[in-house]
Amino acid sequence: MRLRSSGLGKTELEADIAVIKKVDDLVVFFVNTTKPVKWRTRMGFQEKDMRDLVLALLRPRNQWFVISSLQLPQKKTPSKEDFWEKTT
Repeated sequence: MRLRSSGLGKTELEADIAVIKKVDDLVVFFVNTTKPVKWRTRMGFQEKDMRDLVLALLRPRNQWFVISSLQLPQKKTPSKEDFWEKTT
């Protein structure tokens, strides 16, 4: 996966999901960044966050991506400067 943070300017991080587990009232995603730095990060999703994530994945405009990611071989997509700006 690719990550960006406004605190890092235009730096793009590469990362992998290491573990996903339930901790108290959260589903915690442990994510290891691999480039350009090696960090172990955590994201805690509450019920509303999980609901929003699932509903976003079920939107028609995202369906082909979700289905193809389960069936087709993975390919590396080129880095895009503007992916950070598009949030809708």
